Amino acid sequence: MSKKSDIKKIVNILSKALRHKIGSIVNKNELYASKYAKDAEILMREAEKVSLRENWNNHDKINIRKKLERELEIELKRKDFLADEKFSLMEREIEWAMKVIFSEI
Repeated sequence: MSKKSDIKKIVNILSKALRHKIGSIVNKNELYASKYAKDAEILMREAEKVSLRENWNNHDKINIRKKLERELEIELKRKDFLADEKFSLMEREIEWAMKVIFSEI
């Protein structure tokens, strides 16, 4: 796969993972919250595997982050059953995901 397609795949997987993680945080008393949290963990591991295929420079990471911000916002807007505080968690969760994926922890 090319680096461009790996970037697209990482953004796709991360947006779903973070949507699930944020959903499990903001609606923690719902029945699906624990399933969402587990799904988020599985998706994060999948994104980590994809990230190991390439050597990432700072430009790539910035590009991934920008695309992820856009994609996650779209994902969260679609999920109107999630509490509105979902948008306030976006930045923190994106920062965490970027550190995990690119082993900066």
